Parts: sequence; structure tokens; C-alpha cells
Amino acid sequence: MSKTLIKGGLLGGIVIFIWMAISWMLIPWHMATLHSFTSETTVAQVMKENAPQSGIYMMPLQANANQQSSGPMVFAAVHQEGMTSMPEAMLIELVCQIVTAFLVTWMLMKTARLNYWGRVGFVFVFAITTSIASNVPYWTWFHFSTGFTLVSIADILISWLLAGLVIAKVVPEKM
Repeated sequence: MSKTLIKGGLLGGIVIFIWMAISWMLIPWHMATLHSFTSETTVAQVMKENAPQSGIYMMPLQANANQQSSGPMVFAAVHQEGMTSMPEAMLIELVCQIVTAFLVTWMLMKTARLNYWGRVGFVFVFAITTSIASNVPYWTWFHFSTGFTLVSIADILISWLLAGLVIAKVVPEKM
């Protein structure tokens, strides 16, 4: 394993992790796209009674995709044990970002004759592809709000632009 690959993965992953921390903890744009239930206690009780195990739940869960429902549509991730500890979640997220940056660095190392801005552009195109592929289906099929979807896409684009600036410095023009 090359030093370039390790350095690009570590630095890129750390840059993304720092951006995501800033984005979620200091900038109010994510929270502005989320709503709270009128009575969280009531909804929590209903979830405990009707979602017997942790998992992804959808209502209505239709066998026939052509049917339309007149009631509310819900797509929810239910974790009956409550919130994961912040340090544990942050560690998992950091490792995830490092692994992803490692893979993007590896892909970038497979390109030839790209100058610095070409390498940044390569990483940014990865970000565009990833953000569309991972967010638009939830907007389309599960009706995630347009605001939530756009903020999620913007977050990915910004984080990978910043990481791309770093990774492109690490990966030389000619490998």
C-alpha cells in the first residue's frame, strides 16, 4: 500500500469528517429541514407498541405499487434502544469517511495526466454522482422533502470539494 494512498485516505477522510461536524453542529441548515411531532411521547409509545424490533418501517407497505393510499405515508428508521452514544457514532463516521476517501484516492491514482484542478474535478464529479445516486431515490420514492434532499446533496458536494482539494495535492499528476 502506497504512502500516497494512505495519506489521501486519511487526510481526505478527516477533512470530510470535520466538514460534516461543522455542517451538522454549527450550521442550522440540516435542522431547518426536519420537523418534530406534536407529541413525541405519544408517537414514541405508538412506535414501541407497533414496531416490535429495530429496523426500517414503511406505511403503507403496499404489495401492489399501483395502489394509492389516502392516509399518511411514513418511511422511518426505528431504533428501539434509543440513540447511539455520540463518541461511538462519531468514531464509526470517521472510519467510514477515511475508507471512502481511501477508495476515491485509489480511483484518482488510476487516472493519468490530470493537472491539479483536473484531479479536484475528478473528485467533485464523484461527489455529484454519489450525491444524486444516494439522495434522489429517497426524494422520489419516499418523499423526503426537497429541502432535506438539497441540503444533503449540498453537504456531500461541499465535503468532497474540500476533500478533493486535499486529495488532489497528495496524488501527483503522473502516477
